[in-house]
Parts: sequence; structure tokens; C-alpha cells
Amino acid sequence: MTTDSNEDIALQHFVEQALDKLDQIENILIKMENSTSPCTASVAQVYGILVSLKESASLLELTSISMVADKLGKVLDQIYKNEVELTNDLLNIIIDSFDKLNEIVSNATLSNDYDIRIITLPLEMYAKPSAAQVTKEVETAPQIQPNPAPKPEPVAETQVEPTATEPEPEPELKPAVKAKPGKRLTPTAFRKNYGIKKDIDLASNSNPLGISKAVSNAIINMANNCCASEINSDDSLKFGLAKRHDVPEECVLTAGGAVEILDLTLRLSATPGIDHVLSYEHGLPEYSSVAALCGAELLRLPRGRNFSPPLDQLVNTANDNTAAVIIGNPDVPSGYGLPAEELATMANLLPKRTLLIVDERYIEFAWPEDDYSMICFLDKIPNLVILRSFTWSFGLKGVRLGYALMNKERAQRFEESRLPYPISPLNVEAGLAALNHNEFYYSTIALIIRGRERVQKGLEDLGCTVYPSQSNFIMFSAPIAAKELHTRMQEHGFKLLKLDEFGLPDLFTVSIGNNSRNRMFLAAMKNIL
Repeated sequence: MTTDSNEDIALQHFVEQALDKLDQIENILIKMENSTSPCTASVAQVYGILVSLKESASLLELTSISMVADKLGKVLDQIYKNEVELTNDLLNIIIDSFDKLNEIVSNATLSNDYDIRIITLPLEMYAKPSAAQVTKEVETAPQIQPNPAPKPEPVAETQVEPTATEPEPEPELKPAVKAKPGKRLTPTAFRKNYGIKKDIDLASNSNPLGISKAVSNAIINMANNCCASEINSDDSLKFGLAKRHDVPEECVLTAGGAVEILDLTLRLSATPGIDHVLSYEHGLPEYSSVAALCGAELLRLPRGRNFSPPLDQLVNTANDNTAAVIIGNPDVPSGYGLPAEELATMANLLPKRTLLIVDERYIEFAWPEDDYSMICFLDKIPNLVILRSFTWSFGLKGVRLGYALMNKERAQRFEESRLPYPISPLNVEAGLAALNHNEFYYSTIALIIRGRERVQKGLEDLGCTVYPSQSNFIMFSAPIAAKELHTRMQEHGFKLLKLDEFGLPDLFTVSIGNNSRNRMFLAAMKNIL
């Protein structure tokens, strides 16, 4: 085994352990937040986990991770010694710092690229003696009586003017307004309490970790060298995807987005004015748009219980003029996940010419993924087309890049039926960097799955109706009018997706964010409900 391989294994092991430690810390912080008087033992427990994380990072020379953990540890040590008061403001800063530490861990190989001062500065501002302690020290110090001076005009407070050689004092961070049990905060007070200065987007399903540093570096490098980029570089992307999914390279078709492949599939499979496409109600509007552009009508059937796709009805309705059946798995907007075995059974009952198009753009968030993805049936179901994307799990929402998996013959025919060079080399390089940055990918999946469980439970505890989700969002309805909740959440600083576009005006979806955003979202819901 080479030294590089040993380093990769050590790094992967560190990332796995670090994510587990950060998860433990998050659980303790949630308990501390919900407690009126946080136990010093909890602070000591977080401190101990942090020290362990710092030492592990130091062994691998991950200096940025080690330094952030050290700064957090020092603040917790001061809290434990009662040198710093654990106010709501400070708890917000600590939780936010842990979210940023999570982001650095997920970019462990490039952690030293981060400007950690952005993370540590708020902690350093708090890691100072409280105003009460400073006052006490001043009172106990020897007092020097000055010569009598003219009596000044009365003022509200005595202020010390800074001299030319004395730096201007840091503004004092005052404890935020904390709601008493049973008392609601006004939207303005809530925003102040959680430091919300601009609206938080929980409607777009963006990756809560942002973008992989490896991807951003690749894009910058391509921008500086795009005059010399390789035209056929998408072959390397196909190779990477084939290796990732353990399928033949000839089964992979890449494009500038999964919708582009859907369009190509329907154009080559549906006879305009004769054929139709089947799906179900309250699905993605883009399915109807693409079908219409291809000259085929999209027929939507009623959904089943909990918004599950109506597999039996789809089979019974399909006929020789059914060019394709489109199923989202997990579904949009409900997040419902169908076991792959059920879809495989349905596929075998469809007419021979009818394609089963399974939109798996959110499948990485299903747990366990192998139970839901149709990839294992690729060589057993000849009419199967699987759509995938780099948008959500890889954080490439701003890069149009998708791919499909299908049998070799169909992939070859599709490749020959479109214009050459379908993808920008810049997008290809971004995709390759994402595929090679495993710690970012697995950190994203772990963060979403943990956050999804907590948000779901939190909404249920507040009396909301929550629908089962295997995606990076949750669909729910609230015990108050949807329009009222939407307005009041915006006042509190949160943007939710109200599902009017899907014909579901009483329902919402909320994107799963990082720990801090999930916590603030649930706090706002609790404050309103």
C-alpha cells in the first residue's frame, strides 16, 4: 500500500470520526439551549470532545480545523470557570461556529484554504471578562485622587474618551432578549435574538455546506486556462461516473442537466400527436413542459396515500401509445421514497415499448440508498432510464450538469442523435472535482439525514402534519392557515416554499439546512405556533 493510500484512509477515518464528534456536540448544545440553567458537566463534555477533535486534526496537520477547535475550547473553558456568561447570543455564536467547523471538516483536504478569522473573531470578542468583572476589578484597584477640577455638566453615564495611543474599545455584546416560557417574541425581537440580518432561504434545497473547495478551485483553474481546455473532456467524467456506480462506461450519458436528457429521451421515444406520457398529479411542472415541447401530452393520475406514486394505476393505464412513465424517486414535492423492488415489479408489467424514466436527482439522501436506487436493475430492465444530477448532493446548483444511466444500445443511440460537445469543459471539470472529493459528499449526506430526523420530529411536536421524506426537504402542513404562516415566517426572517405551483396551496416544503438553520427554523415555528 502506498503512502498516499495510507493518507487517504487516515483522512477518511478522521472525517468519519470528526462528523460523529460534531454530532455528539450538537446533541449536547441542543440540550443546553433548552435548559434554563445549563449544567457545567455539559460544557465540560463538549470541551472534552473538542480537545479530542483538535488532537486528531493536529496529527494530520489540519491546522485550520485544529485552530478553530482550540478557539471554541477556550471559550467553553471560560464558560466552565464562570469567566464568561453563557448568554443566548454566545450560544448562537458557538452553534454557528460548529456549523462552520463542520464545513471545514467536509473539506478536510483543503481545510487550510479557509480564512478561519471569520469563524474565530466572534468567539474572540466573547472570550473576554464580562463587564461586571471589569467593574469589580476597577473598584478593587488603588484609587488616585486627582486635583479638584471644574464640575462638568451632568451626563447619563460616565464615558472614557480614547486617547490617540489607546485603541477604541470593542462594542459590548449584550445578552439577547430571551423569551420566557409561554411568551412569544415579536418578529423583530426574534431576528435580534438569533442575529438574523437577511432572510434565510429554506425554499431552494441548496447544499447546507455550500460548495466543495475542490470544486471552486477547479472552476477558478478552468477560468484561468479555458483557452486551452480539452473539447472531449466529458469522456473522463463518464469514466468517473461509471466507476462510482460500478456500471459500464457505455451506459452513461452526460448532459447539461437531467432535464436536457429527459427532453432528448422523449424526443426520440414519443411520436408527436399520437403518443402520451404518464405521471401523477402534483409533480414537477417541468415534466409537462418537456412533454409538450416534444409533442406528447402528459397525463397525470391521482396519487395514493401519503402522496405515494400510484404504481398500479400507472400500469393499468399504460397502453401501446404510452411512450414513457415518469416517476420521481424520491418524489418532488413530497419527498416520498419508493423501494426499488416495487419499481422493478412495475417496470416488468409495462408495455414492451414504454420507457420507465426514474428521476433520481435526490436519491443520495434516501437511506439506505441501495434500497431505493434502480441502478442494481439497470442490466435487468431494458426499458429503464435513470436521471441523476450534481445539483443537490454535490452542491453544484449553479453548474448545469446531469447524467443518465441506461442500457448500452439506448445510450449509444441517444449519443448519436444530438449535437456534439453537449457540456462545457468548465462544467466537466467541476463535476470531476466533485466526484473526487468524497469527504464533502459524505459530510453532506450525513448532515442532511441527521437534520431531516430532527426537523421532522420538531414539526410533529408542534402539531404539524409531516409527510415521510427520503430527500433533503420535508413537506408539511401547519395547524394555522398556510398564508398566515408564510407571512409570519417571512417576518421572522425565513423563506419557505409554499406549494401553490404544485396545486397544493395548504402545504409547504422546508429545505434541511445546517444545524444552526434547522434550530432557528424550529424556534421560529415554535414562536409562531
